[in-house]
Amino acid sequence: MTSDITPRIAPAPSTLDQLLRISAQPGGDTLALVDAPDRPLWADGAPRRLTWNQVDAAVSAVAGRFFEMGLPSEALVCVQGLNVTDTLIALLGCIRAGLVAVIVPIDFSPAEIVGVAERLNAKAILAARRMGDVQSLRPLRHLVDESIADIRFIGAFGADLPGGTVSFEDCIGYPRTGVITRLSRRERPEESLAIMTIDRGPDGDFAVARNHRQWQAASSVLVAELGLSRTSRLLCPMAPSGLAGLAGGLVSWLSTGCQLILHQAFDATVFAVQMTMHGVTHALLPDTVLRAGLVDGLFDSRKLEKVAGLARAPHAAVIPGDAPCPTPHFAVLGEIGIVPMRALEDGGFGLEALVSSQDDAAPPLVEAGIEESGYLALRGQEVSGVGFDVSEREASYPLAADGWVSTSYPASGYTERGVSLVEVTGARYGKPMEGQETAQFHERGQGLGTSKSSQPLAGAA
Repeated sequence: MTSDITPRIAPAPSTLDQLLRISAQPGGDTLALVDAPDRPLWADGAPRRLTWNQVDAAVSAVAGRFFEMGLPSEALVCVQGLNVTDTLIALLGCIRAGLVAVIVPIDFSPAEIVGVAERLNAKAILAARRMGDVQSLRPLRHLVDESIADIRFIGAFGADLPGGTVSFEDCIGYPRTGVITRLSRRERPEESLAIMTIDRGPDGDFAVARNHRQWQAASSVLVAELGLSRTSRLLCPMAPSGLAGLAGGLVSWLSTGCQLILHQAFDATVFAVQMTMHGVTHALLPDTVLRAGLVDGLFDSRKLEKVAGLARAPHAAVIPGDAPCPTPHFAVLGEIGIVPMRALEDGGFGLEALVSSQDDAAPPLVEAGIEESGYLALRGQEVSGVGFDVSEREASYPLAADGWVSTSYPASGYTERGVSLVEVTGARYGKPMEGQETAQFHERGQGLGTSKSSQPLAGAA
């Protein structure tokens, strides 16, 4: 079974949709995407096991449904969903239809979802009928009816949907007929917006917009370190509602053609069953869950090649001991960027100051620097320079010249064994160290220069 919507354009590098098509071509009947066995606890429907051809056909059906609803090219669609196959197919369906998906955090209330849609002028909302015991679709429908926003429709996966809701449930496994063509308006479609995520701050929330190329760069940081390939089987409990879950799950899956096994929230028993059932080779986990799993022997006697830890609080991350396989760690710095971490002699981690691209002529995937104000800043292929306020408090997206974006993490730089590293010294939006503290902090080596970021970045303080 093949998809029926023609590619927008086929340049290099590929768009996310083209990556899906490429993966579906050589082995369309191989297993590609798998739900967790406890899916019915969280979402409607039985667990799905989809081949590449079935994923491709479902994405075409979702894209066709969007097309039938009359949404214009590059319109924004707010998507909220759990770590289940439906959510990934919905995101890819938006992209194939020439739309831009705005993934809304799963803990956003119906009022917050509508607020985001209003601020961004989104034209549709796609949500789940329920997330566990929470059924928010009816209040969401009511709020949209009262909203001043030009929201054309609400769509949903699931059964027994409220009146006025467009059902997408039949899209999975439903082959469309005919050909729908949505050509890109851009000469380089890979530079068009693909998926937007929501970053939170003390002064408000803002949507971080990444194009196809930036999403692939963010994924490349993880794929290279993990050594993922088409024969890998990746188990990912990271929700597809932010940079970590999307780059580590969705985009890594598309870019390598590996098998992706989804896991909702975290249940050690279900996780162990999935590792055995699917012959998992790689896993991606929050660093705190990884440490707990090592203590409990969760990964013992497994044929795991690598288990990665993702740290949203890099200053509190510690090197796990006695791991049965390599455990690379990454810092997830809000929605700004993902940076590999390196073990330090004191038992903590330092962030790599420079992660180069495989293409020597291309800019680095990510580069770290220290602002004069003492905060960590990033730039590079994975770092977005586009942000939109989605808060009534007029959030300021932290941009600056030369591509630097503030992460709002206090940090200090130094050199250990001739390698430039950056150490995050506190929680996000925390106070940077004073001069005397910084001098003491640098006793291990020479400080990293801050000339790359010579002026404070807007919104960092």
